[in-house]
Amino acid sequence: MTEAQPRPLEGIRVVDLTQYEAGPAATQMLAWLGADVIKVEPPGGEPSRHLIGGDDERDSIVFVLFNQSKRSVVLDLADERDRARLRDLVRGADVLAENFAPNTLERLGLPIDELLREQPALIVASVRGYGPNGPWSGYKSLDFVAQAVGGAMSVNGDPDGPPTRVGVTIADSGTGLHLAVGILSALLRRQRTGRGGRVEVALQDAIVNLMRNAMSPTYVAGTAAARTGSAYVTSVPSDLYPCRPGGPNDYLYILLAAKQHWESLLQAIGREDLRDDPRFARQSARNARPEETRAIVRAWTATRDKFEAMEHLSKFGVPCGAVLDTAELLANEQLRACGMIVDHHHPQWGDLRVPACPIRLDGFSARLDPAPALGAHTDEVLAEVEKMR
Repeated sequence: MTEAQPRPLEGIRVVDLTQYEAGPAATQMLAWLGADVIKVEPPGGEPSRHLIGGDDERDSIVFVLFNQSKRSVVLDLADERDRARLRDLVRGADVLAENFAPNTLERLGLPIDELLREQPALIVASVRGYGPNGPWSGYKSLDFVAQAVGGAMSVNGDPDGPPTRVGVTIADSGTGLHLAVGILSALLRRQRTGRGGRVEVALQDAIVNLMRNAMSPTYVAGTAAARTGSAYVTSVPSDLYPCRPGGPNDYLYILLAAKQHWESLLQAIGREDLRDDPRFARQSARNARPEETRAIVRAWTATRDKFEAMEHLSKFGVPCGAVLDTAELLANEQLRACGMIVDHHHPQWGDLRVPACPIRLDGFSARLDPAPALGAHTDEVLAEVEKMR
């Protein structure tokens, strides 16, 4: 991107009252794409500044990774004058983003209906635990709670084990991505109609949206989907396979979705003698003897490291992937080459490798400025607000 080319969201101002992950994930996406995201924080900072890795000398790594390219303003919303400053700031905004508990904005003197009457073009974007109107609509929720009530835990884990949460915070960041899509849609609608309005995404609803494939057995059999661990039981031998030297993440995942994938796998591991064997020739036959079929693959993967196995099988067209741990992700040559893991300097953390914006637009490079120091832009932003009066 050249300096003469505008950023996709250049000129869009977002007042960001969100905290922790779901809301900041949404506004982070907008900031990457060029919006001016003004993060309003209480004295002492947004709570996520004090999570893992945070201390008196630096902000938490969670804050650093979810608040890049934003500006920080400190306002004490218990103070009437600062509430008035916030109201002035919102008057100049395109989007107000919040993930407070229900009715918190009203207590702060910013009732949504009143805001929209005064500013019909304003977009108010909210994260909630549950959708409106239902019996749970006033309940609080967080990521792991949403994984439970959204169904994700019920299908995750070993067949003979309890429901298990997904290690990735799919409810929080997943809801954030849904909210970002909603905000962009509202901005496009406003461009056509001049009208802003409300955008809302609930944590439970976002998980349910991600559950559509997992719900398939319920539609087909009329029963709840079972936990299957890592196996894909309708496509044996799709599963996780151990590799040497046998560390906690020395595994390869193989997923076979077509007849030719099985044949390619046999060719790759030197077992073409099984191509016409009636015990394995059809998917139904392989599904009927899962352990015997998996043992054939396991005997081969166990003698190779996961990267060697992945590269070899991939050359034969077998869909598979090495299980990368978090350290391997940051060093992965594929992610480095495509620009998804990039070098980044933060004043408190020094030189880091961090995930970049996953969206690629031709002619555009996403913004990747360091997450702001607490209140670094208070004077600057309030001076801009004063000029707009």
